[in-house]
Amino acid sequence: MTGSRICIDCDKAIIGVPVVVADGHSMSGARPDMYAHADGDEACQPPARSRGGQHRRAMAEEAANRR
Repeated sequence: MTGSRICIDCDKAIIGVPVVVADGHSMSGARPDMYAHADGDEACQPPARSRGGQHRRAMAEEAANRR
């Protein structure tokens, strides 16, 4: 199933290549993957305190701490 990919940082459609921020881990599609614009993409203008931005930073910190 393909559809619009919405950025979790700015809630806008992603036109280019999306970055998978979190896998949905659901074969039925009930929990779809979460996407974001690539770093530096000018189309992404998130609000200062977006929930998606906070989630993305937390996931990056967690990945860095595992190394």
